[in-house]
Amino acid sequence: MSIVCKFGGTSLASADNVRRCAEIVKSDPRRRYVVASAPGKKTPESKKVTDLLLACHKNRFQEQAFAESFAGIESAFREIATLAPDFPIEEELAAIRRQIQFSETSLDFVLSRGEYLNAKLLAAILGYTFLDAAKFVRFQGGELDLPATIEQAKDIDREGRYVVPGFYGVDEYGYVKTFSRGGSDITGSIVARVFGCEAYENWTDVDGIYVADPRVIPRAKKVEQVSFRELREMSYMGASVLHSETLLPIFEQPIPIYLKNSFAPEKSGTEILKKRTQVAEREVITCITGKNDYTCIQISKMMLDKQLGFVKKATSVFEEYHINISHTHSGLDNLCFFVEQSEYKTIGFADFLEVLRARIDADKIKGYDNLALLAVIGHDLSEKVGLLATVFNALSKHEIGVRTIYQSISECNVIIGIENAELMKAVQIVYAELVG
Repeated sequence: MSIVCKFGGTSLASADNVRRCAEIVKSDPRRRYVVASAPGKKTPESKKVTDLLLACHKNRFQEQAFAESFAGIESAFREIATLAPDFPIEEELAAIRRQIQFSETSLDFVLSRGEYLNAKLLAAILGYTFLDAAKFVRFQGGELDLPATIEQAKDIDREGRYVVPGFYGVDEYGYVKTFSRGGSDITGSIVARVFGCEAYENWTDVDGIYVADPRVIPRAKKVEQVSFRELREMSYMGASVLHSETLLPIFEQPIPIYLKNSFAPEKSGTEILKKRTQVAEREVITCITGKNDYTCIQISKMMLDKQLGFVKKATSVFEEYHINISHTHSGLDNLCFFVEQSEYKTIGFADFLEVLRARIDADKIKGYDNLALLAVIGHDLSEKVGLLATVFNALSKHEIGVRTIYQSISECNVIIGIENAELMKAVQIVYAELVG
């Protein structure tokens, strides 16, 4: 049996933290694959190495600003390098500096150097082999190409012990391509899939998954088990658990994920499975979370259900402006589209509404902005008699207006549209009613 361990930025932010992670790896000989993030914040006031690299790229032609940011990178890695006295840290840092300042390197390449150098250091500390993700992780058209990745990894010796940098691979032209922030979680899943690992341990700075954000509910209950579908909904709806695409490489070959705390490895953490094996009545609710800053576009058209091609015509306008639709609701005479406000990059929300009015023959088009989506996620929620009534009564009692409601066909979530300013209060209220 082999296990892949992915360590997050906070877990690898200092020499003491890295030493602790190395002890975790060495405590179980099955931990043969390690995925490293870039160093995170050592203190609340410090900056993540990835953010410093971003600043270096931005200021690469401004010597003083560049030097200030790069000094933070040097400080972080020099401290970690004290655990590997023979590691050529100055040579590595000098090479990265030259690549940023004097080469035609892309932003993706620059941002990937935090994971690259941290993985090299961790490999030296553990006595493992450094395996560059660029050797096998493949992108096509900006997205992970899993079949090509599996094919590229076939020739890698399965008997080795490796440290792999997270967050990046290479595209079809051989250039470094990164995932979105938090993408080292995806690399962990890729390694688990291509090397046939029996478990994926994701080590962070929390004890596991909580029903609500502990910053909002200080005594929030920890969840022992979560299904793949519940996790996807949680990640997508704003819960800071794992990257929303983490499950894609392992979904067809369901490898269990164990979310653990590198600062308290003795604690049980949370087990993430394709299907839950334990569902006690009190554990039906997995997560209460939400996201701010949505827009809602409501389209009304008499006899809409008889208008062949109307929906396609409406969605083609979104596609033309590269606006991703997050959720859709529909009725006989109404369509409702929810879109994150950040999606309006090439055109403003108000201007887009005018374009939509001009392009489709609707009786009425109305837009709302500054909305939040409150999500209640759990196991077979449609069978939880009275759940919606409980939620609505609680919100009504505290004068929180409900703008819309949607229950997914997967039956694992209920989404409620409310005002931005009410989200945190709504999470607290619903948690008190459903969890206690």
